[in-house]
Amino acid sequence: MANTQFIGEHLWPGQLGHFFVIVSLVAALFSTFGYLRAVKTEGLADEKTWRIFGRIGFGIHTGAIIAIFIALFYIITNHLFEYHYAWEHSSYDMPSEYLLSCFWEGQQGSFMLWTFWHAVLGLIVMKTAKQLETRTMAIIGIVQVILTTMILGIYLGPDIKIGTTPFMLLRHAMQNAPIFAMPNYLEFVKDGNGLNILLQNYWMVIHPPILFLGFALTLIPFAYCIAALWKGDYQSFIKPTLAWSLACGAILGTGIMMGGAWAYESLNFGGYWAWDPVENASLVPWLTLVAGLHTLLIYRSTKRAFILTSVLLLLTHLLVWYSTFLTRTGILGKTSVHAFTGDGAALTYHLVAVIAFLLLISIVAMGWKWKSLPRIKTEEETLSREFWMFIGAVVLFLASVQISVTTSIPVWSPLAKWITGKEFAPPTDVMSHYNNIQVWVAIIIGMLSAMVLFMKYKHTEGKSLAAKLGGTAAVAGVMTGFIAWGQDITAWQYVIMLFSACYGIVATIYYGVAIQKSKFKKLGPSVGHLGFATVLLGILLSSYNKHAISLNTTGVPFNFKKNTDQETIKENMENVIMFRGIPVAMGNYYATYIGDSDVNGKDKRIYYRVVFERKDSVTKKTLERFVLYPDAFINPKGEQGLSANPSTKHYWDRDIFTYINSATDKSKTDTSTYRSHIVSKPGDSIYLANGFMIFNGFSNEINDKRYVAKDGDLAVKAKLTVHNMQGVKQEINPIYILRDKQYIMQVDDTVLAMGLYARFGALNVHSKDSASIDIQVRQTNPMDDFIVLKALVFPYINVLWIGIVVMVLGFFISLGDVVSSKIGMLKKTTV
Repeated sequence: MANTQFIGEHLWPGQLGHFFVIVSLVAALFSTFGYLRAVKTEGLADEKTWRIFGRIGFGIHTGAIIAIFIALFYIITNHLFEYHYAWEHSSYDMPSEYLLSCFWEGQQGSFMLWTFWHAVLGLIVMKTAKQLETRTMAIIGIVQVILTTMILGIYLGPDIKIGTTPFMLLRHAMQNAPIFAMPNYLEFVKDGNGLNILLQNYWMVIHPPILFLGFALTLIPFAYCIAALWKGDYQSFIKPTLAWSLACGAILGTGIMMGGAWAYESLNFGGYWAWDPVENASLVPWLTLVAGLHTLLIYRSTKRAFILTSVLLLLTHLLVWYSTFLTRTGILGKTSVHAFTGDGAALTYHLVAVIAFLLLISIVAMGWKWKSLPRIKTEEETLSREFWMFIGAVVLFLASVQISVTTSIPVWSPLAKWITGKEFAPPTDVMSHYNNIQVWVAIIIGMLSAMVLFMKYKHTEGKSLAAKLGGTAAVAGVMTGFIAWGQDITAWQYVIMLFSACYGIVATIYYGVAIQKSKFKKLGPSVGHLGFATVLLGILLSSYNKHAISLNTTGVPFNFKKNTDQETIKENMENVIMFRGIPVAMGNYYATYIGDSDVNGKDKRIYYRVVFERKDSVTKKTLERFVLYPDAFINPKGEQGLSANPSTKHYWDRDIFTYINSATDKSKTDTSTYRSHIVSKPGDSIYLANGFMIFNGFSNEINDKRYVAKDGDLAVKAKLTVHNMQGVKQEINPIYILRDKQYIMQVDDTVLAMGLYARFGALNVHSKDSASIDIQVRQTNPMDDFIVLKALVFPYINVLWIGIVVMVLGFFISLGDVVSSKIGMLKKTTV
């Protein structure tokens, strides 16, 4: 096979891409070595030379990463299916806007995206790190070497594999298949496997780059902390670490909630957060980052909490690698609906080695300087900002521990079983398990995020504090009572959570307006905390009274299996079967399934039209009418089943969220046939299952793009008006064609909403003045055309989305304040 000349292969883009992988690895090694030598020669004449070598190496590394991107993108966009990555993730019929998504759908592409962001951020650090550049860039270089090995794809001996190349040929990936021994095997590769249908969505284009930028940003505080420990400089790292942590908090938080918005708008999870292990794996680093950000503020103002700050910021980046281990090795198994399936034991061992190596660096860095680390032996005052910020950071850390331990059950359960002999399984009711614990985290953090704003570092005067807290608490109590009464929130723990959210909103607004006098540059903390409190309120309002309006009162049994019998019963009661054209009561609405679309071009989804009407109970006058279009892939890629995407009606105070759980496979169930109806004069009627049709005569004026006229044609159309039971009319014109005086051709016309197909069957001339025609009608049996729909109401969900935007804005305002103050100090130093 090695000597076989394969026909039609384009080898040069893969060879070029793999060459640049090698270049990027060597350049990263060279850069790291240069920076390490610069550290070694610090203060000597050679330091500048080695620093320049480090910069040049990193620049070459960045250029090589960009070249790898270009090579792989060329392969994907040109559908070079001789490459396994292009075959596995793309296809000819894929809409062009999703081709970029193919890049990061797979393991190697997402590692490349991560590496690219590190390279971009590294260039910025190189220009801004000043005296910490050599040490910080050495750490970034080490991580870049590690990431580049993930796409290296080389073997050290028969059993040791380092990374997986995205430029592997299809015949190498499937070398045991006989077809790949044939020189012309590409003639039999007609198309690629294509992008996962759940990922064919605009969110897939924008969400992963933002999320991976957030993951990449965790490296910079990590590198600065190691650099500070390494150099023994515990002051100059504060401002850059604070700025990068704020940027990371904003971007990673945005990426996480973009994932929630994606799940809500485009996936049938029935909400925006499901405590899925992949969601948890991205949330936990954000929680530790926010905790570390606040302890860093403590250290900046009081010189306390340096050790905890370092632990949290180092742990944040390690947790990103751990989340990579969880989501890419396949160890989560069936506990996650959207983890990677895994890339064998090689990737598992590779990631474990990486985590162990970075953990070792962190431990050595802290242990080496342990005795000299900044400490203050006296205790903090209870009435001080740093004390309660420290408590909040510990609570966030404990929350991340709880989420991590539960998410990691598939990791540690085999060892626990070996030790104890007991089975440990993930919770069956995942939502309740997490919610019952994390609600108290939300309560504590919601309260603390408002209270600490009124406190001062080191000491706060008690009477003044009590007056401010008491006044805002009274207003929040009234607000809580009003909302709890209006939304019927009665569970005591959620009433407390409601008070916590209301208190956060009231207190942060008061603090920003009355105390900070609305000075924009200083509003970052109050705006960020206001956003967090609003997020808590939005989560509570949208989740507590979330309810289904698609209640199964028909008696039709379903078989939607869930984790518990109780959940299965609930799910089956919240889905309703809808036969075409038959209204079904849903809350204040009557919903009618009126038909679906045909698969059109590259879009393989079927869109189902569901009309919602709300009528006056007395006059029956229609007060509101809208159409939703939930869609689904039926039997995607030849598999049995359905993959659905929701459709939502947005109001200012609620959303009506619908998705398909089952639908007719019309290729198997359409049993209707054409029936003849003879009409002879205008006004003749044909009665239908759900309306009637009136014959309005003939016409030879045909303007129909489906009919292409030829010389000698005798063509005539029937003019028909279709009336449905609601009084809606539609004109249709089936065409009868006599070609060359012997061939009869017909062009049907349809009313899809009624499942109606009409054909001009025959023209019968009885005399010079009389004729009749045969109108053949086929109407799909409504019982052969149905959907099973779930419709949920999310009250006040817009409060959640507004809260997220406000919270992220708070991060950026704070970032702007830190950056501007740093620039101001540089200008003073220059002067």
